[in-house]
Amino acid sequence: MSIAVVAIAVAAVVLVFAVRPLTTAVDRAQADVERMRFLLDVAQARTADSASLARTPPPLHAGDLRAAVDRVMARHELRAAPVASATSDGRYAVVVDDARFDAIVAALDALVRDEGVNVVEATLAARVEPGRVRADLTFTR
Repeated sequence: MSIAVVAIAVAAVVLVFAVRPLTTAVDRAQADVERMRFLLDVAQARTADSASLARTPPPLHAGDLRAAVDRVMARHELRAAPVASATSDGRYAVVVDDARFDAIVAALDALVRDEGVNVVEATLAARVEPGRVRADLTFTR
């Protein structure tokens, strides 16, 4: 009889020590589920934002492509020299011989955002001075 009592006591102790890690594992799993639900909600909200942005039509801009490019380049203090284009598909090519890289990027951003002008071809070459480039750019609407 005493062996049975000892065996039951040992089994109870083993059961208590076996259940304790299981309860902590269940608590961790529940916390992980809550965190994953939150991340899923954030991802779904960002996906919905992206989808709504994609449905927004780009602004339609009419007018002379050359004038728009020249205006934005002048606003960003870039000297762009027009280049004769071999194609006649409404493209406008310019060369910016020496400019700060960040000024080129800002001008390209303003062209897309404000004028609806896109870059279809770009070649950037580093100059000797750090942060300065030569840019061969071709634009279209």
